Amino acid sequence: MNFKIGYSIFPSTWNENKSNLDALYSNGSAIFTSLHISEEFDENFAKTVTEMLSFCKNIGYKIIADLSPRTLPIFKCNSISELQEKLCFDIARVDFGFSLEEVIEASNTVPICLNASTLSNEWLIAIKKTNNKFYAMHNYYPRPETGLDNTQFDVINKRLQQYEIEVMAFIPGDLKLRGPIFEGLPTLESHRHLLPYVAFVEMILKYNISWVFVGDGLLSKSQSKLIEHVIEDETFCIPVVLEKNIPAVLYSLLQKRYTIRPDSPSSLIRFQESREYATQGMIIPPANCVSRKKGTLTLDNERYARYSGEIQLTRSDFPSDERVNVLGYVLDEYISLLEVLPNNSKFKLTSEII
Repeated sequence: MNFKIGYSIFPSTWNENKSNLDALYSNGSAIFTSLHISEEFDENFAKTVTEMLSFCKNIGYKIIADLSPRTLPIFKCNSISELQEKLCFDIARVDFGFSLEEVIEASNTVPICLNASTLSNEWLIAIKKTNNKFYAMHNYYPRPETGLDNTQFDVINKRLQQYEIEVMAFIPGDLKLRGPIFEGLPTLESHRHLLPYVAFVEMILKYNISWVFVGDGLLSKSQSKLIEHVIEDETFCIPVVLEKNIPAVLYSLLQKRYTIRPDSPSSLIRFQESREYATQGMIIPPANCVSRKKGTLTLDNERYARYSGEIQLTRSDFPSDERVNVLGYVLDEYISLLEVLPNNSKFKLTSEII
């Protein structure tokens, strides 16, 4: 895996986010910022931007700067290359106003990111001929109902990936939502009210997006930690709520790192190592053998003979079975994870007692 998380930091929000950036950094993290929003321009704009980018670079963040032609005179520069040399950002995202010729010329010295949602075939063919490195970043959509739909997004990405262009996109935050609408800044409309971790997992697994940015800025510690497990440990966490009377001996069993069996059907996640772990002298009597809705965590009991000790998560509804104990449930806001985790994935359960 080579997935990266990024954060959106703007000159106007710089001071309030500055103290949190160090703790959120992980290997490969990036910062997206826009340097052409007219509402942000003031007499200190150039100085603030210079300080902000220098601070983020010193932590280790890669910087993607969103530019338009009106950005250049603010910093007394005549070209994208000159601006990059002055501000030391890593990638220039060029917005409306730059010609194809200007972009191709800049790409000889600066990695260029284009607007993924509006990139024409003419530009794609022209930039392919340069053999230079190009990226494409989708927009974020503040107004509800205007985000891209899933099929539209997938079609655009597959087209770009045919040209070997790495695609970036946005997910919503879960802390302070950015104005003026304050309803999230996702690329996909279906992500507008999802938790950032769930949206991140969908982006990397369902759509093969390797660079995912939080449109609203930063993340809470809990969501950041879940994403960090994916990036650094290649492990997907599934938050569950356990039933009250689970034997204490099972807690250590549930806290291990597991693999989704390669032959798991679409209706079940089978824990590849569970029976191996449970055979170490553990006797599992029948208990709480109730019906199993989608997202139920189960353990086969001694009535299931050699299957005793097998743990599963249901991706569909199942009736009760006297051979299957119900241990708990995936939290509702995380159930959609079960639909995108592929077989052979590494995962852990994170639990709390109700």
